[in-house]
Formats: sequence, C-alpha cells, structure tokens
Amino acid sequence: MIEHRNGILIAVALMVGVPAITLLATLHQMFGTGGDGPIRASAVQAPPAPAPAAKPAPQAPAAASPASPASPASPASPAAAGPAAATPAGAATPAAGAPVPGRSAQDFSASRPAWEGYLQGADPALGKQLAASGKPAAGVQACVACHGQAGITPTGGIFPNLAGLTPEYIAKQLADFRQGTRKQALMNTVAQGLSEQEIGQLAAYYGSLAGPPLHVGETGGEAARKLDQIGDGARALPACANCHGLRGLGEGPLLPRLAGQSKEYFADQINAFRNGSRQNDDVGVMRAFAQRLTDSEVEALGQYYAGPR
Repeated sequence: MIEHRNGILIAVALMVGVPAITLLATLHQMFGTGGDGPIRASAVQAPPAPAPAAKPAPQAPAAASPASPASPASPASPAAAGPAAATPAGAATPAAGAPVPGRSAQDFSASRPAWEGYLQGADPALGKQLAASGKPAAGVQACVACHGQAGITPTGGIFPNLAGLTPEYIAKQLADFRQGTRKQALMNTVAQGLSEQEIGQLAAYYGSLAGPPLHVGETGGEAARKLDQIGDGARALPACANCHGLRGLGEGPLLPRLAGQSKEYFADQINAFRNGSRQNDDVGVMRAFAQRLTDSEVEALGQYYAGPR
C-alpha cells in the first residue's frame, strides 16, 4: 500500500513539476534578457560613423637647388597618401549620421500604372471637343467617325461602343494602344498621336456617357445564359458574370461592360485573344478562356450580350 501511495505521489509530482519548470524557464527567457519586452524585437543599432580625419596643415614646397642634380621621385608612403588613397576609386564615403541601408515599407508598395496619372484633373469638356474634331496634324481622326456622336456606334460592326465603359478602362486601353501592348493598326496610330493629357480627357469624356439600351439575354439561347451565369467547371470556365457582372453589366473599373456591344466586336476580340494578337489581358486569363470556347459558343455569347438589333 505504501509503495503504491509513493508511486502515485511521484507521478503527481512529475505531472505538476515538469510544466511548472517549463513555465518558469519560459518566463525567465522572456523577461530576463536585458529588459526587452516579450514581443518587442531588439532594435538594430547602426554602426557609429567614423570620425572625420583631420586635414594635414599645408606645407610650403621646398625650393629645389639649381646646383643639385634631379633625384628620382620616391614612391609615396601609405601614411603620406592620406585617407583618400585608402578609399577605392569610385567608392562613396558614407556621410556621418547617414541611415543604414535596409528595407523600408515603401519597398513593398505596389507600383501604380502610368495611365492613372493621365486621369488626374482630366476635363471631359476638352475630351468632347477632341472626340469631335480629332488632331488632323498628328494623323488623329475624329473619334465620332467610328464610335458615334455619343459613344454608341451607329452601324455596329467591329467598332466598340465607348459609352458605358469606365474612364479607367478606356485610359488603360488607349495607353496600351499607344505603347503597342495592344495591337490594332488604326488605334495604334491614333493613340500614338495623342498626348497623355489628351488620353485622360478622352477617357473622362467617354466614361461620363451612358451606355446603349440593354437587351441582354433576349437572344443567344440557353447555352449562352449558362456560360454567363454558371460557366462550365469541366472545362475550367468560370461564369462570365464573375468578372464582367451579371448579364455583362461590368464589374469594377478594369473589367469592361459587355452588354450592348455588337456581336461582331465581341467575336473579333475573342478571336484576337485566341490567336494571341491581343495580349493585354491580366496574366493571360482571357487568352486561356477564349481557347476553351467553341465557335458556336462565341457566336451565342455575342448575340446574348448584344441583344436584338
């Protein structure tokens, strides 16, 4: 009985003692290390700046004796060379009190695209004038010739409706045309003839216009409706509405509205993504999705978003 009782006491002592010792060791490690808090990291101390070397007093040059023969110059000693000789050529001498190089919060800030600056202070009224008159001297024809008086193409075809798109999307596309990352011969010429300020003005103007009347979903059939609202998981095709909004009404500043675009323009852009002639989609998602659509599905989706004439 006594041995059994002693065994129980030893077991209880181990159960209580070991965690207690561990806790005490942890507390000592946390609070007994020179005053730093339990979570506060030790500050990295910058090395002290080297004391500036005292400049040697200027010495008068010794006059050469005309009677004495010229002696060969002796090589300068390291001591005579001074601190400048000890610094390698091209090396910058750290200034006293200069910050130690290292990471900062700005190193991890996302870069902003240049076209965002085009929209700063952009005047839609000036954009309207430019859209109506163009810049003939720079080879820029009036935008209304292809995109209509109010940003709605009267004849359809492969010219997109600009009304209803966001200023951000239009500015990005014009910047891509200007840089050549999106290729279309006419638009590359037009965009290269525009200044950054003019791109912002046109984007602000067209972004202020209401889109065409909506008849989405009245044509195209069940296959198009399913691709728009559900997608096709077996082919890794998400619903078009995930990015372009339900019934193609747009989703976010850079995800364009599809509703109201002509079926010809829709098919033209899908085919451009398919064959790689358009490559300014984000990480290639549209190029991948376009490859998985059949010709009949492209036609049906084009009719679905365009609606009846």
